[in-house]
Amino acid sequence: MAIQPFPSTMSFDEHHENCSDLESPRCRPRKSILKMQKRPSIATLRPLTRVITDRFPLELFRIVIECAQQDRATLAACSLVCRAWLPISREHFHPRITVHPGNAVRFMDIMSSPLMTLQTSIRHLVIQKQQAVVDHFFLLHSPANIPVSAKPNQPPKPHPSFEVSHILAKAASLPYITKLTLQKGYGESSAMAHHLREFLYLEELEIRSFEFTSFADLAAVISAQQNVRRLALTDVAWGAKSLTPAHGTALPTHQATQTCALPNLRRLELFMERQGELFNWILGKPSIPPVEYVELGGITEVDDAIAVSRFLRGLGPVLKHLRLYSPSRISQVNLVHNTGLQSLKISHLHIGQHDRKEGERATSAGDEVCTILSQLCSPHITAISLQLLFNEPECFAFIDWGQVARTLALPRYQNLQLMELRIPRLKRWMATTIMRTLPSIASRGILSVANG
Repeated sequence: MAIQPFPSTMSFDEHHENCSDLESPRCRPRKSILKMQKRPSIATLRPLTRVITDRFPLELFRIVIECAQQDRATLAACSLVCRAWLPISREHFHPRITVHPGNAVRFMDIMSSPLMTLQTSIRHLVIQKQQAVVDHFFLLHSPANIPVSAKPNQPPKPHPSFEVSHILAKAASLPYITKLTLQKGYGESSAMAHHLREFLYLEELEIRSFEFTSFADLAAVISAQQNVRRLALTDVAWGAKSLTPAHGTALPTHQATQTCALPNLRRLELFMERQGELFNWILGKPSIPPVEYVELGGITEVDDAIAVSRFLRGLGPVLKHLRLYSPSRISQVNLVHNTGLQSLKISHLHIGQHDRKEGERATSAGDEVCTILSQLCSPHITAISLQLLFNEPECFAFIDWGQVARTLALPRYQNLQLMELRIPRLKRWMATTIMRTLPSIASRGILSVANG
């Protein structure tokens, strides 16, 4: 075979193309048999027949569904496959039911239906008696400095055919409810207390924008279920003091003889006025509940602050976490006895000259920070957060930052992991002064000075 000379005017790429045309198919490289020449058609991916799937054990489907427990859309789709998949999907899909006057009739029909399958899946029930109502009931009892336009003229009238007790009576067929929220009810009595005792697994009770006829009605409701571990009261009010519930209803036997108001309570959240009556009622029992988390807001009267101080003192080392919001009466609160405290958060702590009422104890302006830190005797404290509100920038100098540094250097603060100071409209010179006067905790990297 003659050798074809390589032309000088032809490029290497052109010569390669010409040579490829002369090569026989036998010289071409073979295609790998391991590579798929074409993608499989979608039509070939057919689901298994029912004859095969019926042989799978139900535990296998349970494992597959549990892998999608964070995907609510997938769980909803799985619940529509068959009746066997419905209860498995609902184990991880716990919807919240909200009952209001617009859907109360439909809720009653569902609860009365013999085909209802929601008994074991509902965990949170919300009963809202009013719609489109301002959610700040405490404005009715607010101080005179609030504009009149911000206060409602009178409480809204209750819905004529919507009673909370009737809804709770029907909801008794949902035995696994762990959280109950009651909101926007006015002029309520203790009639609902009897139905609350039917929810044996109830652990969280929230009452928002609610008015009771008397304090005895409120006490009967919140103490009806002894298993409650979290109680949250927001904008709750009541009428005149009364030793017995309204409408002639006698106190339940268990409430009259119990030694503790809420024996299993671990978390208490209060954002309302007249807290002193509630704490005095709790302290009136032979023992108080072992509350570990307390969150309080709206303490404006001296009597309320004194009752709060007595309650915190009674908790002693049991209290682990304390949150105080707008503590205008912080001088009445003493934390010396809370030796098990692990975290403390105080917001809206005013620093500066205040207009004090006649007969009120006078204190040096700005000594609140030093007073709070000196009261903390817990060796377990790990986090402290203070929001300081200065009436004037000059009020920053009222705080003895040297005394703050000496207090934080005490052995009981050796486990401190966060010291947070939040100051609205923070100036750079303020942050520099704090960092310079608190070098011990600044060098440990646990000091945080933020704007807010």
